[in-house]
Amino acid sequence: MYLLAKSAPDQDALEVGFATGSTALYILSGLKSGRLTSIDYAQDEFEREGEKLIRDSGLYSRHKLIEENSIKALPRLYDLERQFNLIFLDGWKTFDHLWVDTFYCARMLKVGGYIIFDDARMPAVRKCISILSRYYQFEVIDNYALVGGYRQRIWHLLSTRSYLPPYVALKKVREIGATDAGRQFDFWKSF
Repeated sequence: MYLLAKSAPDQDALEVGFATGSTALYILSGLKSGRLTSIDYAQDEFEREGEKLIRDSGLYSRHKLIEENSIKALPRLYDLERQFNLIFLDGWKTFDHLWVDTFYCARMLKVGGYIIFDDARMPAVRKCISILSRYYQFEVIDNYALVGGYRQRIWHLLSTRSYLPPYVALKKVREIGATDAGRQFDFWKSF
């Protein structure tokens, strides 16, 4: 997370699912001067530990928390024409909810920016990744090359007994309107 935030063009970032604030801290630490908007409707469940962590880090002035369900907050951000260079999705994991998040986030992501999915082993998350890579022509990033190469891949395999990575990052390489999915109303491709 930190390395992608550091390598992303220094602009604003968005995260869905703030919880204890740990990923927000990684993102904010990687951004040179950009701001992070976090969306999470259940901060009282975490005793506001995330807010305390960000405040104690000294990065509070570059952070905004929207306490609302993401399927309500994201359309408003989209209507405000907000754009982000880095988006982290770690919210609700049912396919219907996650696809609404993905749909709006893909449109608010700038070309050249990254969208990162946590819990990438879950079926609903894998389906959203598949749609973005095959239908919207997002490029899947080799996360392991960023964080330790084959050693990290082997460690994940041995510790989780799964070939699937715990998270996946994709890069938006063109505007959605420039893809077949954005130009043809009847375009269909298996995903």
